Amino acid sequence: MTIKTFNLIVISIALNSSLFAQSKKEIKKYKIKSATAVITELTPDGKEKTHTDSYQKYDNAGNITEETEYNKDGTFKKKESHKFNKSNDVTEEVVYDEKGNIIKKTLTEYNNNKDKTLETVYDGKEKMLEKTQFGYNLGGEKTFELNTDDKGKVLKKSIYTYDKNGLKIEKKMSDDKGNMTVTKKYTYEY
Repeated sequence: MTIKTFNLIVISIALNSSLFAQSKKEIKKYKIKSATAVITELTPDGKEKTHTDSYQKYDNAGNITEETEYNKDGTFKKKESHKFNKSNDVTEEVVYDEKGNIIKKTLTEYNNNKDKTLETVYDGKEKMLEKTQFGYNLGGEKTFELNTDDKGKVLKKSIYTYDKNGLKIEKKMSDDKGNMTVTKKYTYEY
């Protein structure tokens, strides 16, 4: 490998990774509309092989509205699109297959405190697969997650407990039969 080839690889990786590492602030400041990451690798026989790694589109607020990932051979791996509310919270996430067909759609609702209150997942034919409801106490801490199927049957439930400082001290999880299956406790050192 020559110095020129090595430098080309280092520059290629640095430029591509730094673009995707940009903050929303920088994306907005420079009015970046999209970014493409291209990887150049050396093959075992010393030749350079280049392929597109990923592509992202941004809205004016710097949110990723579309993201496509590719395999090392350049073939399609995954595509997602996102929609946002006025507070820049994701309200819709859609996953597509290589032909552009919808595989999964997730719709999310929030309360006035920007806390997620409902997340509903649909398949590509708009059939509801599952729904997760989230509850909060007056301090804004999440108190429960209730995950149900399309018929309303409980799949799992999590209950959260907090101390007087608002720190989470326990998470209890139950299965679809209501049996408590896992208890996770949190301790803190001051």
